[in-house]
Amino acid sequence: MKNVIALDRLVGLLDSTLKRESFRDDSHNGLQVANSGRVARVVTGVDASLRLLETAAGLGAQCVVCHHGLSWGDSLARIVGLNHRLVSFALAHDIAVYASHLPLDAHPRYGNNAQLARALGLTRLKSAFPYHGTPIGWVGSLAEPLAFDAFCDRVRRAVTPAIRALDFGRKTVRTVGVVSGGAADMAAAANELGVDVFLTGEPSLQGYILAENLGQPVIYAGHYATETFGVRALAGLITRRLGLPATFADFSLPF
Repeated sequence: MKNVIALDRLVGLLDSTLKRESFRDDSHNGLQVANSGRVARVVTGVDASLRLLETAAGLGAQCVVCHHGLSWGDSLARIVGLNHRLVSFALAHDIAVYASHLPLDAHPRYGNNAQLARALGLTRLKSAFPYHGTPIGWVGSLAEPLAFDAFCDRVRRAVTPAIRALDFGRKTVRTVGVVSGGAADMAAAANELGVDVFLTGEPSLQGYILAENLGQPVIYAGHYATETFGVRALAGLITRRLGLPATFADFSLPF
């Protein structure tokens, strides 16, 4: 007989672990869409897209846990068009939607940035890169210095082969700043911290010019790829703590 729990129990675990109330965020973190109240299977993913909801329905899941949810600011002020398609699909298939944006970026164990830093072999991690007043990233050190190109190869293996590297300034890497997603403008904060390389997700022209002017080496490893780490870790947490099958749905998006 498969394990079935109350939705409130899953939400309680995630809320208490991620400390969602501690963050000022455009995302309405936490439970965004309820279901009929029971959960036997969970699917996690980066974005609350129609594809993720369809994948969850196909696997017989009653809840999706994601990084980028459906509700941001007043984005659901009107449930029409695409909003209606997404919300009505979730309701029709009895799928709850739980989202965690900045809390999942920042978490010291399950967060995107902590998980990413450890995947890159960084140690002596210190929280850094405040956003809306709360640090969301980390600075860490390699056990031994690496040439910039060798560190790029490590990122390709640990995160994605499709990186963009800005080889400005230092040619040897020992200290690394990590902020997943769309944080190209934090190259300035990385430079102030004196890190040898700043690693983030999504490139931008503004970020490129900033890094070039500062002489700050930067690696862009993809918004999506750098933010798979947290939801993957949450799937493991849910299975360990609640005994529910939890599957990370990886769509390997190229952005």
